Amino acid sequence: MPTPRIVILGVYSPSIPKAVFRKQWRVTGSDEKAKAHFKDLVLIEALVEHIDTRFKTGELGQLYTRGDYPDNFQCAYDEALLSLDGKAVIERSMHCVRGSGPLRFAFYLHFYDANRPLRWSYGEVQCPAVAPAPRRLKSLVPYRATNS
Repeated sequence: MPTPRIVILGVYSPSIPKAVFRKQWRVTGSDEKAKAHFKDLVLIEALVEHIDTRFKTGELGQLYTRGDYPDNFQCAYDEALLSLDGKAVIERSMHCVRGSGPLRFAFYLHFYDANRPLRWSYGEVQCPAVAPAPRRLKSLVPYRATNS
């Protein structure tokens, strides 16, 4: 069987509409906490090939090791399975990235550290520099406020 492969197509700084910021503010209760929620948030677009049942989006992310919070693993969430050309959403739900590939998908990640690789089910992968989110992804995979 060919080796599982992941290509990070882009790491993007998402735009957060005012309405979404206000909704998150209602969860956090302060401007400071709402801004902190979005500070190191990124939208990542990736392509995987030759994956098997070991692939889990919950294993895709980075260990959060800053001193202001206990170490924990920040994993991909609110993932969206995209068409191979990246122009349409096929499904947007937990565990929607399944099959052997090639599969193109996007996901959000909090507390992103551009100096560290992403971990995934088969090892680690380096990422390109953070760039502004393309219009296509802003439309296809808008950020949705969380409950925490």
